[in-house]
Amino acid sequence: MNPRPTAATLNLCYPENYGPHLASPPADRNNSAVSAAESPWYLRLLPLRYIPGLKSLYLWLIDDKGQPLPRRPNDPDTTVAPRAVELGCSTGGYLSKLVDAGWTVVGVEPSETASEKARELGFCVHTGVLDDVSLPQASFDTAAAWMVIEHVFDPVTTLRQLFELLKPGGQLLFSVPNAGCWEPVVLRSAWYVWELPRHLHHFTPSKVREVLGTAGFANVKIIHQKNVLNLIGSFGILFGRLLLTRGLGKRLLRYPDAPNMWVQLAISPLAHLMAICRQGGRLTITAERPLTTSSNCSNAEDAKR
Repeated sequence: MNPRPTAATLNLCYPENYGPHLASPPADRNNSAVSAAESPWYLRLLPLRYIPGLKSLYLWLIDDKGQPLPRRPNDPDTTVAPRAVELGCSTGGYLSKLVDAGWTVVGVEPSETASEKARELGFCVHTGVLDDVSLPQASFDTAAAWMVIEHVFDPVTTLRQLFELLKPGGQLLFSVPNAGCWEPVVLRSAWYVWELPRHLHHFTPSKVREVLGTAGFANVKIIHQKNVLNLIGSFGILFGRLLLTRGLGKRLLRYPDAPNMWVQLAISPLAHLMAICRQGGRLTITAERPLTTSSNCSNAEDAKR
């Protein structure tokens, strides 16, 4: 984005009612409710639970690949829990999933309000950005950043910082909007994910690979999310421009921050079709810190070429 906010004014772009910072944290870390995927609604209806393949279909439909759990490291010492750091952890939703899966977690979150909610649940969360905190290098098995990299001033620097936090062989997981799909071409100024003035950068799949290579990462894998929340938000912008549909537009604009399960199920076939066609509006990316320095250097040189 050009022109864009300065470092001194960027915080003014995130008001108190900024949607992601209002997300409800897990109700109880130590006794969390069973997720919808583990206890779907149909299991309460006796006839439906015996239909072959229904559970598999349900799980397939609701899995948008938006925040997958990391693979566990190949560590012979199984008595030590693997460590993960999440940049932009908000109120701790993904941290909670990691803890439930047996990980030790640390969060970094710029919002004081959101980070305080996460700390109230017992998570170790630092308020600020990576430049503001001191974390031991090469000490984490996984680093995550969900819909964060498009917000930072210098994506390559941020990715390099995450690279340094990872152990050799450690895994990076993150997501960004997909500027290489059909949405910005057709929707133009109404594309929900322009999100001025907060999204400072936009990425195509090829640009993702380029910046990751420059930052030193290898084994990059890109997944098109099964997610059409961008479209709902874009329709909200379009309807909001018309006087007769302005109220509907406001409701649609709020929907991506608090999706409804039934609506998600209804639109999941379209989301899956877009992902199959590699036209998903959001990308999930995994990459690794190479085991050796030489691999890292050659990877970076390949990216430059």
